[in-house]
Amino acid sequence: MNFYDKIHELVRSLKETIEYTDYINLKNDLKKDEKTYQLIKNFKGKQGELQLSYINGKEIDKNTELEMQNMYSIIMQDEKARRLFENEMKLNVMIADIQKILGEGIKELIEF
Repeated sequence: MNFYDKIHELVRSLKETIEYTDYINLKNDLKKDEKTYQLIKNFKGKQGELQLSYINGKEIDKNTELEMQNMYSIIMQDEKARRLFENEMKLNVMIADIQKILGEGIKELIEF
């Protein structure tokens, strides 16, 4: 089996996990609730913008921080949305583990 086949196999394995399938099912269910889905989408969009600002050295003002906390509190009141975020965190840990294992496996290439 070649290198790219192994990568695709890894992706298929990730997609077969309970965390991934639950995430996709919850996301599809939430799409039916337009208000909650749009709130999550807006939250994630602002979250991405704030992360880019932070990376670029810009400070986050208190009003924006408070707005994000309020949006998050509202979202977390919805059971499906809360479970979606929990599964997303689990998937992020799994992806970080993949990156760590890969980095450790090729440290000769990374370290100089």
